Amino acid sequence: MSQIHFHEDFYIPVLKGSKTQTARIDEPIPELGPGTAIFDHGKSIPIEITAVSHKSFDEMSLEEAHKDGFKSKDELWYTLLTFYPDLQKSDLLMLVEFKRVVI
Repeated sequence: MSQIHFHEDFYIPVLKGSKTQTARIDEPIPELGPGTAIFDHGKSIPIEITAVSHKSFDEMSLEEAHKDGFKSKDELWYTLLTFYPDLQKSDLLMLVEFKRVVI
């Protein structure tokens, strides 16, 4: 079962289902199926990883930015830079799609 670590700021969006994707670099590819979203403050949410794809930020659509919980690609870009300060828009991102599992 894969675990995906998130900053605590993303707990509520994942819990509410408004964040159903995360963009990552230099991380192992998670397995499709059951997983856990783990947050900085120690909380966790069961998820199902439904898809993994790779593309550059330049190739991402506005819909993908929305899946990531952002209103615009610019908002997503500036947030990505807080985690990956050397990121270039042409660098390959791993997009992990998931859905919250209600128990």
